[in-house]
Formats: sequence, structure tokens, C-alpha cells
Amino acid sequence: MKRIVAVILTAIALAGCHTIGVSRSRSGFSEVAPTVAAEMILDSQQVVVLDVRPTEAYRGPEGHIAGSLNAPFDSIERQLPELLPYQNQTVLVYGETSTDGEVAAKLLAVAGFRNVVHIAGGLKGWIDRGYRTVNTQE
Repeated sequence: MKRIVAVILTAIALAGCHTIGVSRSRSGFSEVAPTVAAEMILDSQQVVVLDVRPTEAYRGPEGHIAGSLNAPFDSIERQLPELLPYQNQTVLVYGETSTDGEVAAKLLAVAGFRNVVHIAGGLKGWIDRGYRTVNTQE
């Protein structure tokens, strides 16, 4: 029941209504708290998670959110053609902190991505809330 409520609240929030934990920016993307992002990841297979930190950080000791794709901010514009298949899905974006993730979210929204959602606080906020990360040594 709790998951159903979370999914309904997320859907309402992303449709433009005001919900606790979700805010809409003027730049065309939404922002959610790490707690809401975690629920979105658990409850939807239509969510794509993008980590915009440099590859070294993505593979580094802090790790990354499980299932996230690495699209470093410094090369994200060149990677847009690879990301286009996700244009109509919910795209959760995060960086090291809020600032770099917000800029990437704005770029994706300007590029025509319809449902861009920034994770407030970035990976630091995610970890500070007690959520786990994974490490890969690819």
C-alpha cells in the first residue's frame, strides 16, 4: 500500500501539482529529495538515472546509485544522441552536489527531454540520507 501511495504521489507531482518533496523549477525540470528519488527508482521501471560526475568519481570510492548511467557533465552535450532514446522517460539526474546536477538537468530539459527530475543534494545528499551506492571497476 505504501508503494502505491508513493507512486500516485510521484505521478501527481510530476504532472505539475505541488507535493511535499517535489518542486518544479522555471528551467523545465523538477527537483526531488533523495527520499522521493529512492521511491521513484524502486517503483518504476521507466526511470533512467544519470550520474553527471566525471567517470573517475562514478567509479571511485563513493560509488554511484545502483543502475545509474554515467554521462559526465563535461561531455554530456556530445552524449545527447546516445541519450535520446530516454527522451520520453523520467530521467533522474544527479551530480556530486546540487549545483552540477541542476545545470545538467536544465541542459536536458532544453534539449527536449520531457520529464527531467534533479535529485536535490546530489550524491552527497543521497549518501547523507543513508542510501547505499555501488562501485564498479569497469
